[in-house]
Amino acid sequence: MKISKYSVLLIPDVGEKKHQFTIRRSIILFVVVLFSFIILGAIAGLYYSVNTYADHRELQMKYEELAIDRTQVMEFMSDLQRMKQMDELIRKTLGTELNANGFENDSLDEFTENEFRISYIENIPSIAPVEGWLTQKTDLSSIFIEENHYGIDIAVKEGDPVVASASGWVVYSGWNYEMGNLIILSHGDGYFTLYGHNQSNLAEKLDRVHHGEVIALAGQTGISSGPHLHYEIWKDGETIDPLLFFPQFSNKDVSPNNE
Repeated sequence: MKISKYSVLLIPDVGEKKHQFTIRRSIILFVVVLFSFIILGAIAGLYYSVNTYADHRELQMKYEELAIDRTQVMEFMSDLQRMKQMDELIRKTLGTELNANGFENDSLDEFTENEFRISYIENIPSIAPVEGWLTQKTDLSSIFIEENHYGIDIAVKEGDPVVASASGWVVYSGWNYEMGNLIILSHGDGYFTLYGHNQSNLAEKLDRVHHGEVIALAGQTGISSGPHLHYEIWKDGETIDPLLFFPQFSNKDVSPNNE
């Protein structure tokens, strides 16, 4: 005979009154099945959550790797664009092909008559271009080229002399929207120096200059908030922090990020 009901008898320790409950077998089965589904659902949910978290963490790590790669690519593109701008300035001025160490074509015939040579001792920046206070340092941390600062700013009096920090020749002397009156010198062996915001340029393109020679007067032309010299050093197509060559400016550092 199939059992369809179950009786539960409750007998108290004290007293004579007893309690008896009758529960249908189908209800018991329903409760057991329900709890089984709840437990299985909880296990499935936990398993899904663990897998979802693992997938999310993996995607986050891949995103971080892609972000790092993108930042590196953007930094490379920024440097490439900056190099391209300088190369275009030089090519436009000289109308010739350049390589990292000088001219590929015989476009400096006017200098070869006197056996023009660059001394590799004098071509390394060794003389500070001006005397003044450091107001902004080199900053290449941004992925946007227009937000990077490829040299240092030195506050000076308007009209102060700007000297060539190394011997070389003038590959650009003219006007630039951002830098105003701008001079770029090539020193051979891959070295270039840049002098911006000049009140006036005294050296002209293709001029031969010696280290310490006055090439411009300091000013605030171009995009500038006050008289200062913007000075950059480049070697083999890469910018170098001028403070590595002229650490004395660190003693006159009044830049906003000075610690």
